[in-house]
Parts: sequence; C-alpha cells; structure tokens
Amino acid sequence: MTTLTELAEQIAKLYPLHDKKADKRYRVVGELAGMTELEGTNGEPRYIQTHVLKDKKVWHLLH
Repeated sequence: MTTLTELAEQIAKLYPLHDKKADKRYRVVGELAGMTELEGTNGEPRYIQTHVLKDKKVWHLLH
C-alpha cells in the first residue's frame, strides 16, 4: 500500500513544475513559437509564454 508521502513524491516526479502563486503542479507537454503547453494534475491544459517560466518568484522546478 502506498503511503501519503510516497504518493506526494510520485506526483512531484510526474508534475515537477510548481506554480507558487496558484499552488498548483504542472508538467511540460510541449513548446512551440515561444509558448509552452503545461498540463496540471487535474489534466487541464495551460498555455504560457516560455520566458515566463524563468521567473523564480512564480515557478519552481523540482528536479
């Protein structure tokens, strides 16, 4: 049986990008023409400008 801690670690590995302002996790799906497609843990897509990911105040890459 998986413990809660192990489950949290698995989610962090699958969705390594953390939006600090929204407190949500994402994974990068693709990049095209300066835009990055992200997928949240709930499966919803999110599209942002790629350069925005460099803002350490908002984004944290766990790996």
